[in-house]
Amino acid sequence: MVVAGDHANNDMAGDDDDSWKSQFEASGKFDSIDTQIAGLGEIKAIQDLYVAHTADAINE
Repeated sequence: MVVAGDHANNDMAGDDDDSWKSQFEASGKFDSIDTQIAGLGEIKAIQDLYVAHTADAINE
């Protein structure tokens, strides 16, 4: 989940009939479907946690 990889691009936001995006579109309940593919690693607070945990591990 740190990076948005194959699962996010294909199974969630892909054009195959069984992707989440395609299923939402097929439901007819939404005017439009917008997928935004981003991993948790793009969030500054998550980056800061990784840095802090790494520093703690080094300093132990």
